[in-house]
Amino acid sequence: MTLLILNSAIIGQVMKLGFRVEPALFFMNKTNKSSNGFSPYSIYLTNIYEPVEWLNIELRPGYLIGFEYYGGFEIGAFARIKILPTNIYVITGFNNHSNTFSSAHNGGGGYTKKIFYKGLGIGYQKDSKLSFDLIYYWAVDKIFAYTFEQNGIGDKINTEMKGILKLGFSLAWDIY
Repeated sequence: MTLLILNSAIIGQVMKLGFRVEPALFFMNKTNKSSNGFSPYSIYLTNIYEPVEWLNIELRPGYLIGFEYYGGFEIGAFARIKILPTNIYVITGFNNHSNTFSSAHNGGGGYTKKIFYKGLGIGYQKDSKLSFDLIYYWAVDKIFAYTFEQNGIGDKINTEMKGILKLGFSLAWDIY
């Protein structure tokens, strides 16, 4: 009896598995001076679960190579809410970045730490496999690197990640 109830509850649901590439634009701040960075090097696995037609739940483990002091493993959980009856969706979620690019020298270094990001964006589902999205991420704990005023001497100056803008290209196939 339980198997019959569970089977009837699962019918109509979709599970997808695939990969994504997310070029990223970084917005940073050091001593009240803004700077930007770019990285095309981030790749993720994607697991998408669609319990109902208008909602997708997505889990994304992956790896991002940013620059000298920023990069490492990431895992994110997202919800895609379709704007009916179009192929456009709003996406929101969380991304946990484990910063492992911590090479230190006399002039500064990176902090080995986890940085928790919140994200909000918009996307387009081209067909059953291919989708694109644009997500802006921000964090509460923004500090990821440091430098010293005079090459190892003087005050320590932290570098903050103000936000990250990622353009995602996702290719996922139905597995259920």
